[in-house]
Amino acid sequence: MAFFSALSIALAVIQQTYATEVGATPALNSYLTSISILSGIFILIISLMEWGARNGSNADALYKNAQELNALRKEISLQASKTNLSEDAAWASSEEYLSRYEEVKSRCDINHTPLDDFYFVSQHRESPEFAARNIKWYSAYWTSFKWQLSSIWYYLILWSIIIMSTIPVIKSIHFISTVSCGNNLA
Repeated sequence: MAFFSALSIALAVIQQTYATEVGATPALNSYLTSISILSGIFILIISLMEWGARNGSNADALYKNAQELNALRKEISLQASKTNLSEDAAWASSEEYLSRYEEVKSRCDINHTPLDDFYFVSQHRESPEFAARNIKWYSAYWTSFKWQLSSIWYYLILWSIIIMSTIPVIKSIHFISTVSCGNNLA
């Protein structure tokens, strides 16, 4: 986001630095002003979308929950490896672990998106527990592409808008002038 903010500032600097060229091209000054204003609005919108999505805090909550569940899984594995337990004691401890597992799970009200779930399954499609789902390689790659794109799509849109909107500016302004280099051809 900082780079996008710097670009909107750069537009204002270009507008003032090349005021002669900007003034010589009809409506370029208004165009640059509009682009500066719109880029500020887009930055605000994307910032609000990022804040509203709470991606960072959701990831942190999911990570902490996964850490707790992994610790509990290790405890269960250790308990299961003890061979001197009677069947009744093993069943009682299993019920206790199930209760603790549900308690840990309930402390995290955030869940992964369906795309996250399908991405995980498609990446592990050859594992015995997911083989029955019969996910093809092209479906796995398409899911991977969508998953990678899901967190950056609005940045791609903003970059596209910035590039497309600066093309008229670049075409209209001669950034390296022969006059500024000392070669006055007139």
